[in-house]
Amino acid sequence: MPIANQQKVFWLLPVVAMLLMVFPALGYAQRTPDTKNIDDKLGEEIAKSESEVRARPNDLNLLYQLATLYHQHGDYAKSVPLLQRLASAQPDNSDIQFLLGLDLYYAGQPEKAVAALKIALRANPLDSQTNFYLGLCYLALDRNEEAKQAFAVMAANAPSDVDHLYYLMKAYTGVSSALLARLTDMGKDSYRMQEAKGEYFDMQNDPAAAIREYEKAVQMRPDLPTLHFVLGNAYWKHSQLDEAIAEFRKTIALSSTHFMAHYNLGLVLLEKNDAVDAIPEFRAALAIQPGLVGAYLALGKAFFRNGDYDAAVPQIQRGLELVPDNPEGHYFLAQIYSRQHKSEDAKRELAIFEEQDRKAKAAEVGKGKAAGDLP
Repeated sequence: MPIANQQKVFWLLPVVAMLLMVFPALGYAQRTPDTKNIDDKLGEEIAKSESEVRARPNDLNLLYQLATLYHQHGDYAKSVPLLQRLASAQPDNSDIQFLLGLDLYYAGQPEKAVAALKIALRANPLDSQTNFYLGLCYLALDRNEEAKQAFAVMAANAPSDVDHLYYLMKAYTGVSSALLARLTDMGKDSYRMQEAKGEYFDMQNDPAAAIREYEKAVQMRPDLPTLHFVLGNAYWKHSQLDEAIAEFRKTIALSSTHFMAHYNLGLVLLEKNDAVDAIPEFRAALAIQPGLVGAYLALGKAFFRNGDYDAAVPQIQRGLELVPDNPEGHYFLAQIYSRQHKSEDAKRELAIFEEQDRKAKAAEVGKGKAAGDLP
């Protein structure tokens, strides 16, 4: 194999390894004599490490060694408490925080995993593996925009070479296709399969078909907030606002900290011209996630529609502090200042809006021309 191609394939190895790590159980799917011997050997190592920890319970190195063995064995109920103890003793240790985040994710605690992975990223914000798992945790929490940002960091770290990017894309696509085939084979009668079908129809911009699949998933697992959330979104896309409101409320009843459900519920209520009921939903979303920029603008818009201009201004201003290049925020400020008879402030905000809107439209035209160049 030519050296250039060797380099391309070599760069892909950690990508494939990373994707396979997402599904550690695959390694135990078919127990051959060899894998049984490996498990037996790992069990012996765990027993030895447990004995050493009993003799020296405050030795952090021994605790970390035992935690990693539990991790390798997939015993997250045992690894997580040890890693939490280690993280408390060494809060800035990125290796400990990463492994803690990893095992919390596998243990079904993505919200706690996010906190650990964020600490791990302080040492290296561009670390692809940590961003990958952070993105997975966000997906599990229905925080799709934040997941996209984490995956975008991974994409930005890829080599700036079209050949490398091409092989990387093919690697992800190949592994994704294989995993989808496995999911179809293993879970054809599961709620996950119905959810996957719903997501497919969502991507095809067919909300009616997506609704049918999500409804089947909800019937199978009515206790899962994420299913009610995606069903609510599908109803919303299909302009079934009352049904969407009901599903977002069910999501919140099952998970009171689901800030995206609060946020989307507020947006739907605002769409129904119910600003009074929308306001507490936006406030609840911001209380849980103060960095949710859209909620500041939406809350300001709700106050505006409710005639409370003084309350609207600081919310919109806060949103613009976080994202200054948002034409909509400046437009609403111009409207409010105009109604408050603050003509100079209104003119200033309107001028900013017009300039930003012009730039945004020009950028969209540029994107369209670039897309037109594609074969």
